[in-house]
Amino acid sequence: MGKIFTGVKISAIATALPKEKLVLSTLGEKFGAEAVRKIIKSTQISELSVTPDGKTSADYCVEAARKIFSSGIVEPAEIDGIIFVTETPNYILPHTSAEMQAVLGVPNHALALDINYGCAGYVYGLFVASLLIESGYCRNVLFCAGDSITKKVSTEDKATRMVLGDGSSATLLTAAKNSAPSIFAFHTEGENLDRLVIPAGAFKTPHKPGVTDVWSYDENGNGHTLEDVHMDGMGVMNFVMKSVRALVAETLGALDLSLDAIDLFAMHQANALILKYLARKIGVDEAKMPFGAQKTGNTTCASIPLMLSTLYAGKNENLRRVLACGFGTGLACAAGVVDLHETEIFPPLEI
Repeated sequence: MGKIFTGVKISAIATALPKEKLVLSTLGEKFGAEAVRKIIKSTQISELSVTPDGKTSADYCVEAARKIFSSGIVEPAEIDGIIFVTETPNYILPHTSAEMQAVLGVPNHALALDINYGCAGYVYGLFVASLLIESGYCRNVLFCAGDSITKKVSTEDKATRMVLGDGSSATLLTAAKNSAPSIFAFHTEGENLDRLVIPAGAFKTPHKPGVTDVWSYDENGNGHTLEDVHMDGMGVMNFVMKSVRALVAETLGALDLSLDAIDLFAMHQANALILKYLARKIGVDEAKMPFGAQKTGNTTCASIPLMLSTLYAGKNENLRRVLACGFGTGLACAAGVVDLHETEIFPPLEI
């Protein structure tokens, strides 16, 4: 840590969601009405956005990017870098950003890059885009982040099915002289990656009929195959409570900022309960760490921009110092201080 960016501006944020919803109260017959009620009360999530068959997160990222282009802020021909952060790409190969470049009409000379990342992915994407711009290689980077994670969630697992939803985003970063300083910090505990993992289906443990697609159930009655999302909720919670506070302190210390100097703590929207505990752990007012995923669920790498577009579209003139922080899959945590007070933030699109 130590690179302070002063030549990058976050010019626009747009988001897009599937119009299809899963209303969690309808799962009472499967998981028990009282259990469902308790989960909704603690997480404050009542609906999930669900990507329909035939659609992917990249499709919704494309629509979010088109919203930015239609505003006149930038033309596709002016984009010289495109980044796609996702855990649910269109293909094993090639990289999905190549397809997005063609669909959006971004020039052939533009850099096109996929980054395989989940909950901390939005902050990682901001960092990589900032590096590209400050290196002088790019002037306008279109950074897309989104997942269709519900396609990998077990219908028999209330711990993930009642929390994880789908969403996508597009963020435009541009070169700007003497911009407000931004800085980033990272923390990874790969030794604990099994706390949040899809154990099989890729190359280390490929699909094997009768092995990776066999159902098993835990002591709480949650069922999965090895090709579904597995989450150790308490393990992830312990990681978050330990790592986020330290990383926030490190990030603010690098710019000699106090907690009071931050206008908004834009945290990964895991669920309302985690953010409530985080606010107490860090020592900030809960109003500065809002939860906005009641109608979408935890949308992994898209959750931070979705919160911003849900709660702050057209109301961000005071967001001069925003601490964005993502945490989860990896296990990984990433934090960064950015300026959003001149960012064009659009309301979410439901498509």
